[in-house]
Amino acid sequence: MKPRALALALAALACTPMGALAGCESTQEKSAKLERIAKRESAEGARRKALAQRARSITRPSAVVEVTSATVLHSSEGAVAVLTLRNSSATALRELPVALTVYGAGGAKLYRNDAGGLSPTLAAVPLVGAHAEAVWVDDQVQVSATPLSARAEVGEGERVTGAIPAIAIEGARLSEGVAEGSVVNHSDVAQHELVVYALARRSGRIVAAGRAVVPQLAAGASERFQAFLIGEPRGARLEASAQPTTLG
Repeated sequence: MKPRALALALAALACTPMGALAGCESTQEKSAKLERIAKRESAEGARRKALAQRARSITRPSAVVEVTSATVLHSSEGAVAVLTLRNSSATALRELPVALTVYGAGGAKLYRNDAGGLSPTLAAVPLVGAHAEAVWVDDQVQVSATPLSARAEVGEGERVTGAIPAIAIEGARLSEGVAEGSVVNHSDVAQHELVVYALARRSGRIVAAGRAVVPQLAAGASERFQAFLIGEPRGARLEASAQPTTLG
């Protein structure tokens, strides 16, 4: 039998009951798997759409998470806002909606993160641990004048009752205004739209910031990231962090 004919015969055999015994995935099984994936993606899309809507209309500010600092920076590359949040409760909280406003001269409002179609990662903080701080960065601040200050309100988040996936940053370094390194998923939960926040500090003050989005990070995997910083990072110390976006 010729090689091509033999390959076709083997492929056909793989779809027979005999092939199924050897681990072949049937048409029905493939269809069921695709249906499960479609349902999961649909549910995830609906959840993120609802999250973005919550951020646009915070009716009840969080009683336990406060914004301890709000910084806005700008350079020729654009403008960026940085928030530091503290959770005073004994419970980790996830998906906290954020209403951000950036002001210019005379208190003029230059930007709000409430535009339709905005990524949920720019409308909410993924997670703040119990009795912990977290950083959140909006690098899509669109302004027509010089931004001078920022103010933000944080809504209520969802309580985390189970284990929190462990996400780590390794080998982070700053080179010519770009923060780069690896983000590692030490858990068995795949992450979706995982955001790496990068800050550059000089004498304790934030002088540049940016973020990078890793669309998918499989369980137990690592991915390289690059975050282009806005501000003046020369001679500053780099800090990089990432909070899990998918808890299982």
